[in-house]
Amino acid sequence: MAAQAPGFLDKTSVFKGCPAGHTFFHVDPHGLATMCKVGRENPIDLMSEGLDGLLRLPGIADAQMLRTGGCGGCQLSGTCRVCRPLAKAYQEAKAPLNT
Repeated sequence: MAAQAPGFLDKTSVFKGCPAGHTFFHVDPHGLATMCKVGRENPIDLMSEGLDGLLRLPGIADAQMLRTGGCGGCQLSGTCRVCRPLAKAYQEAKAPLNT
């Protein structure tokens, strides 16, 4: 996030959405499918549910992107360059803000 590591930022654009869980997904070596390699909540067990379980993935992805109010209520949303699951990981790690 811009306020966390200003010296290491590249010139990527401000985050405006992600197709994770809709156009691609992540599967770990144990057959658990998630929206991406960062957003791993509510995995789908492909070994027990089969490929039909992937039909639930778009709804799971949408819920993860909107948790805690999505990006709209965040004071950093105008400069943030990461998705909601990655921002949540930073928050849980209590990553310092350079303000």
